Order: sequence, then structure tokens, then C-alpha cells
Amino acid sequence: MIKQIRRIIKLAGKYKTRIRLAYLFSLLRALCSYGPYTLAVYIIKLLYENKMTMEKLGTMIAIIAAMFVGQVLFSYMSDRLQSTAGYLLFSDLRIKLGEKLRHMPMGFFTDGNIGKISTVLAVDMGFIETNCMNTISSFVGDICSEILIISFMTFLHPLLGALTLFMSLVIVLIGNISMRHEQAEADGKQALNEELSSHVLEYIEGMGVIKSYNMVDSESTDIENAFEKMKDECIAFEKKVTPSLRIMEFANAVGILLLISLCIRLFSVGEIERFRALAVCIFSFGVFRPIKEVYLQVTRFAVMNSSLNRMEEIFDLDVLDEKDIATIPERAPVGVPEIEFKDVSFAYEKESVLKNVSFKVEKNTMAALVGPSGGGKSTVASLLTRFWDVNSGKVMIRGVDIKDVPMENLMDNISVVFQKVYLFKDSIYNNIRMGRPDATREEILECARKARCMDFIDKLPYGIDTVIGEGGASLSGGEAQRISIARCILKDSPIVILDEATASVDADNEAYIQEAIDELCSGKTLLVIAHRLNTIENADVVYKVENKTVA
Repeated sequence: MIKQIRRIIKLAGKYKTRIRLAYLFSLLRALCSYGPYTLAVYIIKLLYENKMTMEKLGTMIAIIAAMFVGQVLFSYMSDRLQSTAGYLLFSDLRIKLGEKLRHMPMGFFTDGNIGKISTVLAVDMGFIETNCMNTISSFVGDICSEILIISFMTFLHPLLGALTLFMSLVIVLIGNISMRHEQAEADGKQALNEELSSHVLEYIEGMGVIKSYNMVDSESTDIENAFEKMKDECIAFEKKVTPSLRIMEFANAVGILLLISLCIRLFSVGEIERFRALAVCIFSFGVFRPIKEVYLQVTRFAVMNSSLNRMEEIFDLDVLDEKDIATIPERAPVGVPEIEFKDVSFAYEKESVLKNVSFKVEKNTMAALVGPSGGGKSTVASLLTRFWDVNSGKVMIRGVDIKDVPMENLMDNISVVFQKVYLFKDSIYNNIRMGRPDATREEILECARKARCMDFIDKLPYGIDTVIGEGGASLSGGEAQRISIARCILKDSPIVILDEATASVDADNEAYIQEAIDELCSGKTLLVIAHRLNTIENADVVYKVENKTVA
């Protein structure tokens, strides 16, 4: 548990002071919580000795009332500090994670990893954010409370203090054994949670295919099996950790019984006064409560530790090595091509895709990439945009190795029209404006006209300000494609990569999209991934991508 607290403090950064103050208030709350017990013993002593007066009683009641008020006040301050620190900290961590993902190679974003990312963001971070500060603050308060109790019992009689310490250590030992079991189970449970998220995402995204091939029953069985597996894991988790908690409860009961027995024995031999014996018998039932409360949180600590591990796994991943030692010039030096691949080799993990590939694309020309599916055409485009990095060789724009320039500078020079378009759940206006955020409304409308978007935009209830569904769900494929082209027109980059934008649209949309592409490509350097021969009729050079080579 101490390890988890240190990890949270390490993560806290600029919020460390706020968290430490919360711990201080937790300590003060603990002092105020157990102060009344000490005064109660003193009141019993005065009553036993027949020395209680109304004045003393009034003073005692006032002090106890002040301690209760202090307990509420310090609890409020601790909760406020720790809660705000937790939410602020994990807000920053989510932004930091988003920044991390922005610099990850595209090869990282497989279906499995997308499920992992969504689980970390939604489940793991949410769990830590909601539970960690309250749990840790309670831990600090409970430990301080147990130390105060042991000190108080030692004050009553050293043997009582020694027995309280011994039984507290027994409960700690049982709790640590329980925590080790829970940690092992929590890791497996979180891994299953990630697997379940991937199954759910796949099921939802593939619903159209599932229904069209009448596979609802078989696919439903798969996801039901995933839920069943998760249920079995949760039940097994509870079965394995429950015995330790019950043993802890038993140790707590034994400790109370031993304390009372020892107290009676000490009283019988005259080692302890009657009022102290009475105080021990009254308060013994709460002696081990704080340490027990610490280990009743063991499940939260185990899941929190597992969640922290998974979160840190993503933060520890290698990002694209971005350098800032050069910038791409506006014009290429004389004799230098606009784009050049020089002895480039690349492999997806161990599967080699390109080997010692070299080719050039001159300024304001159209280069087409043809070849069989899976031959590496899209890989070439991905290497040019640094969606992946080459294993060896160089990819250069205007004579500059793209590894030596910041990603912002690289992407300022390239626009990509993907075959599979993604639009955000926002207005059409804002989706186009992503191409150049500082563009005026007139410029955005002009780009929409050039991309042949206005024929369907004018029919929408709010025109260009109409909010579309996530992924462009409320638009046809051709309409979404035209909006993406409008975005590229607005960006106005000198290099355009076309991934056969008309490959999967109907004839009417194809004509509109081709006109939009003509507007986009005017005066640009084009790299076209061609799936059909009619798209390369106007190409200045055609490269065949096959058998790991470009020729």
C-alpha cells in the first residue's frame, strides 16, 4: 500500500503540496476522532473518585464538542483538497496521454490496442481518479488512528499496549497475504476487462456485416462468452479474497477477547485501576477498527495498482523520434526532387514489406502507385507521412530527411485524401475548418463550393452549420468524401496523397468527387494510390509496387 501511495505522489507533480496537506488534515481528523476517548477515560476517573463538578463537566463537554467540530472541519478540508487534486491530476494525465498518443506511430492503433487505450482512459483512469485520493487519505487517517490507539493503550498499561501492537501486526500480516492474492487476481481481471472492451468494440463496429450475413446468433455467442468469462473471473476473484477478510475479522474478535481478558487479569492482581479497566472494556471493541478498515480497502488498492501498471505501460511506449534540426524549404534546391525514397526498407514487425526501394517524384507532377493488393502501395504513402518510420534508408521532401523535421512542419506540406473518411461529430463548417483553423467563413464556404459540397449542404436544416454524426454517419460515403476534400483544399498543402478516393462510391458521387479532386490537385505534387487504370491516365510517372520493390 505504501508503494501505491508513493506512486500516486510521484504522479502528482504540481499537486503534491495539495495532496500532502490533505494527508495532514487526515492526521488532524484522526486526532480529533480519538481525543474524546481520552477525555472519556478522564471523566470516568473523576466520576470514580467522586471529584466531578459541574464546572469540570462543562469544560469537558465543550472540549469534546470542539473536537467533533474539528473532526468535521478537518474531514471537509481533507476531502476538498484530495478530491480537487485527484480530478485536476487525472485531467492533466488524460491530456498528457492524448499528447502521447498523438506522437505514436499509426501501427500502434490496431483493434486490440484501441480497446486497451479506451479501457485505460475510461475504466482505469476513472477508477483511480474516483478512488485513489479518498482511499489513500483514509489509509493515512486510519494508520494515524491506530498509532494513537496503541499509544493510548500503552498509557493505560504497557502490557495492553504490547498486546494491541502484537494483534495489529497479526492483522497486518493477514492483510498483506490477502493483498498479494488480490493483486495477482486483479491483474487478470483487468486484462479480461481489456479483452471484453475489444470484443464489444468489434461487435458494435461490425454490426452491419454481422446482420447482412445473418451471423447475429454466432457473433452474439462470442460476446456472451466474453461476458461469461468476465463473470466467472469476478466470482473467482471474490472467492479467493473473501477467506482472508474473514480470517482478519476473526483475528479482530480474538484481539478484543484477549484485550478484555488481559485487562481483567491485570485488574484482579491490582496492576490496573478500576476506572482504567472499565475504559479498556468499553473501548476495546474499536481498538482494531482502523487497521481493519485499512485492509478492507485492499481490493481497491489491488485494482488501483493494476490500473496504474496499465496506465504506465502506455506512457512508457516508444513514440516517433521527432527531431527539430531542419525544416522543409518552400522550394527544392535546383536538381532536387520534391519527393525521394532512397534505399528504403520497412517491415511490419517481422514481415518485410519494402526492401531497398528508391524512386523520385518531381514537383507539380503526378506519380501513380499500382500493384496487387497488399503489395505495399499504402505503406509507401504511410512512410511519406511518417505514420510509420522506415527501418533503413531515407524518405526526403525537397532534399530534407523527414525524420529531421518536426511533425507539424511535415504535415503542413502534405494533405491526404483517405479512401476511408472519418468526420467528427461536429458541424460541417468545423470539420472543414480543421484544414486551417484560422480560415475565414468565406474561405471555408469557397472550399466547400470547390469540393462540390454545396448541392447537399444547402438541403440540410442548418446548412454548413449542421452537426453531423460521428464518423460522418448521417452522410453518404460520397458526401463525406467531398467534405474531406474540402478540408484538404482549405489546407492547401503542396503535396497531395490520394488513396483512390472514388474507389467505393456510386457513379453520381464519383463525378462530383473527381471534379473536387481536380480543384484540389491544381498546381500540386500528387502521389496517387491507384486501384483502377482510369485513375492513372494523366499520370506523369507510374510505379509498380510488387515483391517488396518499386519499379
